[in-house]
Amino acid sequence: MWQLIWKDVMIQRGSIIWLAILLIFIVIFGVSIEMPAFIFLLLGTLIAGGSVIARSISRDEVNHTLLFLTSLPVSRKDIVMARYIGTLIVMLVTMVFLYVITSIVMWTWIPIEDFFVSMGTALVIVLGVTTLLFPIYYWLGYDLMRYIGSGLIIFYAFLTLLVSLPIVQKAINWLAVRGYSVILSILLGLMIVLYIVSMRFSIRVLGFTDL
Repeated sequence: MWQLIWKDVMIQRGSIIWLAILLIFIVIFGVSIEMPAFIFLLLGTLIAGGSVIARSISRDEVNHTLLFLTSLPVSRKDIVMARYIGTLIVMLVTMVFLYVITSIVMWTWIPIEDFFVSMGTALVIVLGVTTLLFPIYYWLGYDLMRYIGSGLIIFYAFLTLLVSLPIVQKAINWLAVRGYSVILSILLGLMIVLYIVSMRFSIRVLGFTDL
């Protein structure tokens, strides 16, 4: 299974280098215009996690990797688990990389609570998207997953616009007073449970799918 995860890394090693440069640019630009660290950490994590995951699946689709892997003496369970575990690893590595780069650029260690709030929010979003899209990919195919993914991107863009509304700002302040980190911890725990459920469902789906 770990060889399958390493396969995704090697396929995308060129893209990962360019992505790392982009993340460094985002951090430097955010610090230079005095943007709150929460925003560019959240943005960087979403861009990195989303692009790596999407590119990995699209590369597999173009190269018919899923069809090839199922013809090898590799269990379909390992194929699915490698995708899910690899996604988590990408997110965690991205979070650590952004934390180190941001701390270096700002010449100070970012408070752990601020780091958790920004990265935790991004992790909830990315895990939420993959929890939905991965079963669709294994069940109904790449094309439908791509269309639904595009719809989700538009949906999240719409939500971003809603943040500027006064009523949404009041809701954010209400959450902040009651401890957003506590609420985020609950959401993150719930999302991890749903992520595991999604993985088990994808394993069953791929097990019965005729490729």
